[in-house]
Amino acid sequence: MTRTLLHIDSAACSHHDGDEACRRTVAALTTLPDDYRTGLVRRRALDLYEAIPTEYHHERAVRQLRDVLAA
Repeated sequence: MTRTLLHIDSAACSHHDGDEACRRTVAALTTLPDDYRTGLVRRRALDLYEAIPTEYHHERAVRQLRDVLAA
């Protein structure tokens, strides 16, 4: 779980490239069992998603992150 948080934080640091940040976060989340995609891990990923301006929410990587968070 700590490794996943580090991956998400690293992606968040580069969120100016929302596409890459979303792909990295999705990759980090999908390596975890569903039961571990909760709490702090989910909150960090959700914070990243919410930091992306809504005009980019139609992009594939952003939609994938949204879908992983909704699962």
